[in-house]
Amino acid sequence: MSLLLAGGVALGYATAVIGLHRLNVHRMRTAAGGFPTLAWLDWDTLLEGLVPDGIDSAQPPPSPVLGGGPPPAALSRGPGDNRRAALLELVQGERVPEERFSSAGFSGGQLEWLLTLSHLAPEPSRALALLESRAPDTAAELYLREHLRLSSRVHAANLELQVFSTKRRLGLGLARFGEHPSLFYARAHASALLGFNSSAIDDLARAVYFSRQATFYLRAVTSSPYIEEVRPALAQQCRLALDPGPKLE
Repeated sequence: MSLLLAGGVALGYATAVIGLHRLNVHRMRTAAGGFPTLAWLDWDTLLEGLVPDGIDSAQPPPSPVLGGGPPPAALSRGPGDNRRAALLELVQGERVPEERFSSAGFSGGQLEWLLTLSHLAPEPSRALALLESRAPDTAAELYLREHLRLSSRVHAANLELQVFSTKRRLGLGLARFGEHPSLFYARAHASALLGFNSSAIDDLARAVYFSRQATFYLRAVTSSPYIEEVRPALAQQCRLALDPGPKLE
């Protein structure tokens, strides 16, 4: 009987601790409004190396884009050729067939990567399966794999396990690929799911810094009212970077 009583007390204590922890997670996530901008897809990272540098295009990039967020800056550069047209369709969430990419001049590793991305709109689980079938060779692959895991695999029963596993893998990725902003961005997403709001903002600030104030990350900050409330200096800095105002002659 004493063993049963001790077991019951231990179970009750563990349940209370977990309950209080989850209550705090809910409270912190509610305070931050869920950090919706951390669920955006960083298309500039996903399209890295696929769009050659060039002059601004007369055709503006699409908005909205699959996954939310601002349109990728990469598609506002370069001529409006077949490559850019195929990528525009992809970013807008259309299912682009392999022949479309091939005829646009993509081949080899670029074509394989684009075929993975083409599953994001109709079948994201298929894209995740492809990414999990091999070790990531680039920061973009690691970023997308962990983004999809956070978006589709996290639930009440595995919240802590998934989040800490993701943060560990992203930490290893930062050591391997260097301080790539998308990896900080994904780690901020993971922290936000556990209500680690301060850590999430710190990593988002790192993404802004290491991206050299890329528009995507600047807007991820300025579109978050919670950051405006708790880190007004960061929000103000990002607003100024987006719209620096008239310059002195």
